[in-house]
Parts: sequence; C-alpha cells; structure tokens
Amino acid sequence: MVNLWNQTVKVVEKLGRDTNEILKESYKTIASNVEAEARRVRDRLGESETQSQIGESNEVPVLNEEKRKLLELRETVNKIKDSLQNINTLCNPMVGEPHVNPGAHTADIADLNSNQERMRNQIDAFRHLVADRNEEFALQLNFLSQMDCILQGRTLRTICFELENVVDRGDSETVKRFGEMAGGLFQQIERVMAELDQNTRNPNVEIDVIPSELPNDNNTPNVWS
Repeated sequence: MVNLWNQTVKVVEKLGRDTNEILKESYKTIASNVEAEARRVRDRLGESETQSQIGESNEVPVLNEEKRKLLELRETVNKIKDSLQNINTLCNPMVGEPHVNPGAHTADIADLNSNQERMRNQIDAFRHLVADRNEEFALQLNFLSQMDCILQGRTLRTICFELENVVDRGDSETVKRFGEMAGGLFQQIERVMAELDQNTRNPNVEIDVIPSELPNDNNTPNVWS
C-alpha cells in the first residue's frame, strides 16, 4: 500500500515537472512571437512615417494667398448669414410674437455693420490680388460681385438703419416684416453660395459676370405699408 502511494506521488511530481516545462516552452514561444510581431509593426510604422515625410516635403502648400483670402471671405459671409438668421428667427418667429424688447437686436445689428465693412474690404483686397487673372477667378469674382450688390442693397441698409427704431416703438407687425426681409436676404445669400459651390465643381459652366457696380435696388418690400 505504501509502495503504491509512493509510486503515485512520483507520477504526480513528474507530471507537474513536465507540465511546467511545457508551460515554459509555450511562454517562450509566445514571447518570441509577440516580440517578432512588435518588430514588424515598428518597421511598418517607420516606413509609413518615412513615406509621409517624403510626401510632405514634395507637396505644394495648399493654402496659397488666394485660397486663404477666399476662406476668410466665406467666414465673413457665414457671420452675416448668422446675424440675418437670428433677426429672422426673433422678428418673425414661426410660433408666438416677435421680440420687441428695446435693445433686443443691438448685437445682431452691430455684427451686421462690422461684418459688412469687413467684407467690403476683403472683396476689394481679393479683386486687387487677382486683378491680372480675372478669367482664372471668374467664378469667385462673380460670387463677390453678387455679394457686393447684397451688401450695398437697400434691403440690408434698411434692416441696419431702421430695425432698432421699429423694435423700440413696439410695432410688432412692422417688426415681422423686417424679419421676413432678413429671412429673404439669408436665402438669397444661401443661393449665391450654393451656385458658387456647384459651379466650382463644374468649371465648364458659362458665367454671366455680374457688374460690381450696384444696380437700382427697387425690389425691397415696403415695410411701412
């Protein structure tokens, strides 16, 4: 009985030793595979970084002076749109009465005035920059001419000069009409920008150049009727 027990103990001990050896070998194999894979990943990353650096060194800067100024112009246009949309929302809400609290639109009017001035300067600067390349930048110049007409138009001037007075008087119906005017200008600018984007994607389209001089602006709705 004792001999049988001793034999069993020896068998179990041997099995334990064999198992440990197997585990050690397996661990070494796994560790070796992990290290090899890590080296391959590092090598691939190194190659990718090298190729990226080579590509960057050969690239021409994307944002040249013309593109930078156009991006600045679009940013200003978006600010003007934001102000017009705010005025439309507050003065001509889909539900409820318009905001007629004195000073309610002071910030939007101030932003409109400052961004109008900024954009006029940006338009002049861009025209001067591409003065000898009008054909190359016909799409952009056409867009700027249309925006220039909007900036100098009677509708926008009426909003900037009269809205605060109308709000201060508490004339809700007239305030709503000003909201409609702001909404109409917002949509007009949206269409002009969409046309620019579409024509930019299809450069073969014929361009009807808009004159930079302001035409008679007789389409402003009569807000006092």
